[in-house]
Amino acid sequence: MFVSDKTMKMKILATCTVVFYFFILGLVAQELPLVPDHPGTFEILTRTNYTAPEFGFSKTEISANLLKITDVVNTVRKNRVLTEMKGFDGRARIYTMGMKDVESYGVPSRISFEFASWFRLKDGKEVRNLIEPPEWSLIINKLVPQGYQFSSYRLSSKPDFFTVPEKKETIEPGIDVYDGECYVVYNPNQPDYWLPVTVKEAFDAVFAENRKVPDQMERDFVLKSLKEEWKAIQQEDWNKPATLSGAISRVGTQTGFPLIMKVNPAYCDKNRPKSDIQFIYFRMIGNKPYLQQNTAAALKNNGIGYALCRFEESLDVEFVKSLLPLIIQ
Repeated sequence: MFVSDKTMKMKILATCTVVFYFFILGLVAQELPLVPDHPGTFEILTRTNYTAPEFGFSKTEISANLLKITDVVNTVRKNRVLTEMKGFDGRARIYTMGMKDVESYGVPSRISFEFASWFRLKDGKEVRNLIEPPEWSLIINKLVPQGYQFSSYRLSSKPDFFTVPEKKETIEPGIDVYDGECYVVYNPNQPDYWLPVTVKEAFDAVFAENRKVPDQMERDFVLKSLKEEWKAIQQEDWNKPATLSGAISRVGTQTGFPLIMKVNPAYCDKNRPKSDIQFIYFRMIGNKPYLQQNTAAALKNNGIGYALCRFEESLDVEFVKSLLPLIIQ
């Protein structure tokens, strides 16, 4: 079923802890002036074990995929901030992307672009921050969205349902943006990458999950409530796209709520090598005045996130378009 209140509270607490951590770092950096003209370097922190053995990818596939990842990094590096390379050292780090999704095909990974700012210590020595520096990420070949890029809820573990913002715009074939900030770069020549889940499908999943509740009294109460909620739904609504708008089930058809979706197993072209990149998503804020304000504040306060703020401010739709050739080949 959907993420429990306890789990959500834990996630919120973890997020607040991270925010507080970076806030403290920002306060420390205020006493240590940035060196915005310090020549920077860039490196790819290549690792060949970024996908777990149980994923089943061969060494040949991973090696070929590393070349594709290098193409992604080189494309992102054409950005003016990463071309100029002043005031920070840049690093691209590859991360494993959790469990393998049932419908997945290619090698999944997260490419984290780190911005390690240079600043001056009180003794005049110039150093850089390499301890969890501010970063911006791209998710590759992971069709089930996760993380802060989409902040999706899960409906169940099988089938793998999730939610995405209802507001969607297609910039051009191959580029979709959800809620104005969550970008998906895909192959428009393939079938839809996500499919809407019907109200009946969603309710069936909720019933299945709650039948697993170990405590009989709690299980009986929840199932009774779900049955009453299901009876109140008109039969003509059973096959409509489900949204996160219900009561106990959280399943409904009201507009203005996140859509409940599932991966389309037909999207990935299985005639292409598994090492190919067929799907990318990331978050890009389009509110330029807001970004400019963040950049100015970071510079004024000697914030360690200054380089990242400059990078995020520089991103635009043309940058997104530059990623499309990496997928359509």
